[in-house]
Amino acid sequence: MKTHVAIKINHLIVRQKGISLIELMLVIFLASLMAIWGGKNWYLYQQRERLVMSAQQLLSFLTQIKADADWSNRNISLWIHQANGSCVGSGSMKKISCEEKDNKVYTPAYNDILLNTFAQNEMGFYGRRNTAQPGHFILSNSAGRIRLVISNRGRMRLCSENKSIAGITACR
Repeated sequence: MKTHVAIKINHLIVRQKGISLIELMLVIFLASLMAIWGGKNWYLYQQRERLVMSAQQLLSFLTQIKADADWSNRNISLWIHQANGSCVGSGSMKKISCEEKDNKVYTPAYNDILLNTFAQNEMGFYGRRNTAQPGHFILSNSAGRIRLVISNRGRMRLCSENKSIAGITACR
């Protein structure tokens, strides 16, 4: 009985001659389809992560400035510079450009991130009462827009416009 089974297995092995051209073309088509889909999604993922990282860095920068204002009981004003790249700084806006790497200036780490600000008056933190001038910053790129909101109590939070982005909920 073992001999009979061995003959059948050998017979099947002998008949197998490889893969057909149609099977090869199908595999190449499916592999290229997955590569195209993966490349597009990887680009979108990168853009989304860059936007979230830049928003978190701006939040950290402003939190540090607020803590400094609260600790020293003084007023610290904020300014935004939007010529040749955008940046946010604190204190007096002497002749500081966005290219200067100073701990009082925040510049987005990526060139595709746009930074805008909207405030009724000059934005800043007031250390004597631990408050702030309300307003918001908007960071945007092809993945979407994230808003950093500063309330009059000095509370800062991130929210995304239109849809949730990487765990940052949509603004209400």
